[in-house]
Amino acid sequence: METEVKLAFKDRESLCEAAASDWFAVNCTGSSSPMTLENIYLDTKNCVLGSRGAVFRKRHYTGKDVDCFEFTVKCELSVSDGIAKRYEWNVKSPDGHITAEEFKREGAKDGDDPKILEDVLKGIEISDLVPLCSNSFERTLYDFSYGDSSMEACTDYGEIKDSEGKTCDIICEMELELKSGTIEDLEAAKAFIMSKTDAKPFNIGKFQRTLRASRSGGSV
Repeated sequence: METEVKLAFKDRESLCEAAASDWFAVNCTGSSSPMTLENIYLDTKNCVLGSRGAVFRKRHYTGKDVDCFEFTVKCELSVSDGIAKRYEWNVKSPDGHITAEEFKREGAKDGDDPKILEDVLKGIEISDLVPLCSNSFERTLYDFSYGDSSMEACTDYGEIKDSEGKTCDIICEMELELKSGTIEDLEAAKAFIMSKTDAKPFNIGKFQRTLRASRSGGSV
């Protein structure tokens, strides 16, 4: 189970100012070098995964210290006031290839009920999946603590392009993912960041925004 907060910023300047501030730094114990994330979202031609409330993502990480792929299956449970709860399974791949059986075997190690993942991927081969939409953005990761809880914070900035390759929306957000501790601390961290910035809770994920752009010709 993954629990995270998504906060939208008005522009890149305000996002960078927040990440560089003293009040943010005092809660951080480390950070990564910036990296580029390229996401491709896939489903079967008749959108079986979508009908099961799931999405399949292929992600390519590139940067100073990283060049690898990661496959992810997500099943949204709830989103309210910027806080999302979902099942999520992640499997790394050095070459960007994986089979459904490999994913189920490795993804089951993430801790959630493997039966849920088995049901999501039932009857599906990775080779059956076709691209739905894609996006890319730059991310920096931070080890973040608040109250008695540990979180992973990240800043994301990039572009969402329509089916013709034209930029139609901007990704400009901060995410806080709870790693250990309480949702009360996550709520408090959200409120703290909002009190210091122009950030607002955001309930629409990157996949939904990108899919909408690809289907509407850029009107999001």
